Amino acid sequence: MRIVGFVLVAVLLLSCEPGLSPPPGVEPGFGGTIVFQKGTWPPADSLFNLWVFASQIYPLDSTKVFEGLFADPPAIYLYPAIDQNIPFFVDSLSYAFSLPPASYRYVGVLQRFASEINVRSLRVVGVYGTNDDPPLPIPVIVSESQFVGGVNIRVNFHKLPPQPF
Repeated sequence: MRIVGFVLVAVLLLSCEPGLSPPPGVEPGFGGTIVFQKGTWPPADSLFNLWVFASQIYPLDSTKVFEGLFADPPAIYLYPAIDQNIPFFVDSLSYAFSLPPASYRYVGVLQRFASEINVRSLRVVGVYGTNDDPPLPIPVIVSESQFVGGVNIRVNFHKLPPQPF
């Protein structure tokens, strides 16, 4: 009888679910698809860098751009990194941007089109925003255990959104 009782208890314990356990780790951030309007890519000699950016500051002025990029912690983040690019001359691409939890008030695609690095060599070429013409930025709120999907950005190099700086 003891053996049957022991086996029964062992079976019951092994069949129990773990109960309340913390959810699997999620790296905070956002992602989506960038769609480039066909036939609008500029010449290769004006594509020095191309990044997805996420800014906690909006509207921006020229002094806040570099302050935001190089502050500690930054207020403006670049994807994939300041010394890297998203691919050139593609129709579309998916991206996943890991970021600290925050409210990102201005999200889009940023092009550096001249060899010198200053605010005058940067332009926003696409914005995550409304369908208005011109689009209004839509904030992206990233929480501690959330990855926000569907942050899709359309880029048309011939029809730029209003420049924030």
